[in-house]
Amino acid sequence: MITRLKNLPLHRKLTAIIVVTTVAAILMASILTVAYEVYTFRSFMTSELETTAAVIGANGTAALRFRVPRDAEATLSSLKNKSHVSSACFFTPAGELFAAYIAPGYEPTMPAMPLREGIEFTDSEMLAVQHIYHDGDFVGSIHIVSSLDIFYSQLRRSVVAVVLIIVACSALALAIALRVLHVIAAPIDSLIDTANRVSESRDYSLRATKYADDDMGSLTDEFNDMLQRIQRRDAKLEQRVAERTTALSDSLGEKVVLLKEIHHRVKNNLQIIASLLSLQANQIHDDETLALFTNSENRVRAMAAIHERLYLSDDLAKIDFAGYIRSLVDSLFGSYSIDTQDVLLITDIAEVSLSLDQAIPCGLMLNELVSNSLKYAFPNGRCGELHIILTQSTGGYRLEVRDDGVGFPEHIDFRRTESLGLQLITSLTQQLHGQIEMINHRGTTFRIDFPERGTGT
Repeated sequence: MITRLKNLPLHRKLTAIIVVTTVAAILMASILTVAYEVYTFRSFMTSELETTAAVIGANGTAALRFRVPRDAEATLSSLKNKSHVSSACFFTPAGELFAAYIAPGYEPTMPAMPLREGIEFTDSEMLAVQHIYHDGDFVGSIHIVSSLDIFYSQLRRSVVAVVLIIVACSALALAIALRVLHVIAAPIDSLIDTANRVSESRDYSLRATKYADDDMGSLTDEFNDMLQRIQRRDAKLEQRVAERTTALSDSLGEKVVLLKEIHHRVKNNLQIIASLLSLQANQIHDDETLALFTNSENRVRAMAAIHERLYLSDDLAKIDFAGYIRSLVDSLFGSYSIDTQDVLLITDIAEVSLSLDQAIPCGLMLNELVSNSLKYAFPNGRCGELHIILTQSTGGYRLEVRDDGVGFPEHIDFRRTESLGLQLITSLTQQLHGQIEMINHRGTTFRIDFPERGTGT
């Protein structure tokens, strides 16, 4: 009961308290009233029956003294005017029945012997015994039985009256509570509603309604004043945040410009290096040395292309690697004067973005793998296909370069070769925390799996 009351809204709590208190008070008063009436009515019946027994006993003294049963019965017949008396008897001093009266509809009730003077109650009757004396001599006894129907009838009327009083008073208390509680509950409900709306919307400009200049009115003023202080504090914080955001935005803009300038200058410097290598290569007539310079130039241009894309991109943290691959491969085909009709380029490249520390190693590896295929897989004008595949899976990437050329020499271990390009591929794979696999079947396939940034071990 108490737990359920705790969870009720305030106005319902107050209503329940008023009604329960009223009913409890009325019930207690009614119980006491009924108890007092029962006690009073029982005392009255006891007194009335004792008086009746005394009067009838006095009137029947002569009949008992002179042993005239007819006179005794006539005396007892006067009790027919008392509807609550069910039977009455005169007994001789020896305990023998002398005369009797039985009201219509009642069964005779014989007392236990010997007769004991006094009043005795049972569930349905009240018994009175009184001894009769004449000139000091014990001449007999009178025994009167009174029904308690009138007592129980009076008790039922009292209980019904109590129930009706409780119902009427409860209804009146409820009606008054519903009228009066608005004065108490309305300010509290206003505070609760305002607090809930402030909590949901974070709008501290809301205010609770003040209903009166009482304690709740003072509480409402304090609550509204608290909201006003919070509103002022938030306004200051918002102003400071706006100023700080503007400063950070300006600073970030400056840093973005600076980073773009850095990538631009790095790209220019790398292109200068590539140009110097190209100029130097023009003066070299040894094919082996010339190939070394060409490879170095391509590697430098591969790195320069990454910085150029970062310079042109809005996102300085990621590079569109799919577009980079297409640009790099086109550049390598042109560098080695390969006609796309002789070597058919087939790509399956997912649209992925890589960070700078992954893009540069991947770009250098792709440069080496494509260069090796273009230089060695299709000798003497042989035609074929070059496949470049980049896929993304859960937690990582797969880069695959496959050709259908002459194949990789079986006597050479690509992990333990003196070729700078293959050594670079192996080293860059380890740098990416990846794994490299070569498949030498109907050409050469290099397959490199590496995790996303931050997932490597």
